Amino acid sequence: MEPQAPGALGGDLGARAFLRDFLTGSGGGEAEAGRLRAAAWVRLLLVVPFIALPTLIGFLEGLRAPEAHWLARPVFAVWCAEFVVYILLNAATLALRGRALRFQVAASYASLAIELTTNHVIIYSFGTLTNPAVVNIVVAMAVYRVFFDYRMGLSAVALGGCLYLTTGSLELAGLIPVAPGMTFPLVHPAYAQGGALSLVAIAASLLIAFGAVNYGVNQTVKLHRYITESVLRRYLPEPLVRRAARGELRLDAPPDRRVVTVMFTDIVSFTPMSERLGPEALGRLLNHYLTCMCEIAHRHQATVDKFVGDAIMIVFGAPEPLEPAEQARRCVRLALEMQAAIPAVAPEHGLRARTGINTGEAVVGNFGSLVRSDYTVLGPAVNVAARLESRSRPGRILIGPETARLLGDAFALEPAGELELKGVSGKVAASFVQATPCQSNDEPR
Repeated sequence: MEPQAPGALGGDLGARAFLRDFLTGSGGGEAEAGRLRAAAWVRLLLVVPFIALPTLIGFLEGLRAPEAHWLARPVFAVWCAEFVVYILLNAATLALRGRALRFQVAASYASLAIELTTNHVIIYSFGTLTNPAVVNIVVAMAVYRVFFDYRMGLSAVALGGCLYLTTGSLELAGLIPVAPGMTFPLVHPAYAQGGALSLVAIAASLLIAFGAVNYGVNQTVKLHRYITESVLRRYLPEPLVRRAARGELRLDAPPDRRVVTVMFTDIVSFTPMSERLGPEALGRLLNHYLTCMCEIAHRHQATVDKFVGDAIMIVFGAPEPLEPAEQARRCVRLALEMQAAIPAVAPEHGLRARTGINTGEAVVGNFGSLVRSDYTVLGPAVNVAARLESRSRPGRILIGPETARLLGDAFALEPAGELELKGVSGKVAASFVQATPCQSNDEPR
């Protein structure tokens, strides 16, 4: 089913759709290896020197104070051990260079757990209910949800929230000392009255913050999917759409010269039929015909370049390169299947089509302006393919000499003679393709 354009509530209307995007991971998949390695660099180059080291210095100063609580030293030892593991995990992630994705994912989860537990050591050391470092839980949740995936974001808010609620509840119950890292007793209204409400308020704030960030990410992913899968797919070849989805598409890249195989096909006697049917019926018929032909083309991994009325231009060898002989074989197989399928598209109208195929050098790329451009192929080989189509016969496939040479013995060919084609200098030795391949093993790969 084609994705809906995202609206105010992500394309669907109603409270249920809003809550789904607010609480669930409907957008985005798991983080890929490249992003996990980038995160490892960030942890080693930013988190360790600019967060861990200043905290270490602060800890050491607090431990030297004679009023330091006895619990501060074992807590500090645990904190140091966790950060040693943290450094080793991220160094190993970089050393593996994407060869062990499962380990990298596990290392990222472990790093998240260390970040939250070491942060909570700071929170607890200076008073769980009064320490502003609780904001770091929200920051960790947002970073892992936006830059990684739903599960990591949910893990951050779950672990951070559980640590906070557990230690806060134990402090209020008097089961553990309050703010053992402080050199003087902590006196704060949160511990005298209303402490439970403070815990509930913080927990609710974490959940609301997670839902808001998650909703925003889901909406962004839905919009991205709609643009790439529903919009770009109508105007760009499938390989370029995949590149756009990965953020790798360059629309300003210079055109590229390469060998391609081009096919033109159009319906015979389309103009009289359009006058007979009228615009509405003609539109329905044409859309049905083009849809059927495009489905066949995609099965053969072809690039549907453009539609010109009832004519279809199809290319092999662009944007993804393909060996010329394989281009020719795939293109002829596609043309044969399309010719066989056309009569069944609209039996009441007796549709038939002419097809022309040619192989040769062309320039491939985006042509136009900054306002409007098309991805297409240009060159004499394209013009010859178009002229061959106009000289073909109903239900037949007429190919150029280079295509015939590349086919070899794969298909039976019938010489069509040397043709004079409009706009083409010199005569072109053309051939008709028989309906049955010569070699049974020449099937689509």
